[in-house]
Amino acid sequence: MGTWFGRPGSQQEVASRGRRSRSLVRVLVVLICTTASSFVLVQAAAARPAAAFVSKLYGYSIALPGSSSAWLTSFATVKWSGDPIEHGSPEFDTFTDLRDGRIYFLAARPGMSSLSKWTAFVVSARPDVCGTPRSLPGSKLAGARARVLTWSCSDGYRVIVTAALHAHRGYVMLVASLMTLSHASDLRAATATRRSFRFLNK
Repeated sequence: MGTWFGRPGSQQEVASRGRRSRSLVRVLVVLICTTASSFVLVQAAAARPAAAFVSKLYGYSIALPGSSSAWLTSFATVKWSGDPIEHGSPEFDTFTDLRDGRIYFLAARPGMSSLSKWTAFVVSARPDVCGTPRSLPGSKLAGARARVLTWSCSDGYRVIVTAALHAHRGYVMLVASLMTLSHASDLRAATATRRSFRFLNK
């Protein structure tokens, strides 16, 4: 007779322990395969391509989804004087997503004393076809405090605007989307672009 600790037990007990061992092995195999699949998915998501753009005139960089061939780009040739924000203006960096028609406008101006005054300046530069702005929750632009607004325009575009101050300059980023696109996708696009934005000047 053996002791209770480590005793061999009956044939039924040995068989039962064998079944439990095989079940445990199957569970472990499933867990390992699931974990490996999740890791592959995470790696694939992290490897999604992004096109990087740098504006020397306005001192920033951004990364937009997809390859550079998916974007029609036009960099500003003169600094923004405060004229209305218009498509085709030589004062704005403009990036057009050829897949869905979404347009990104970016510019900056020096000498802004406060975020509220800069935001008011940006609002005053919206085209006549655009309606009254509505505030969205505040955010950050590369660590700088930012105001976020939205307005709709009679030409069929809905706009999300980010205004921020950095190094005594006011920065603005507008994401203009066709109203046939969902508002949720507009918010995702604007948020992703804010997160990718970097100031080149300290």
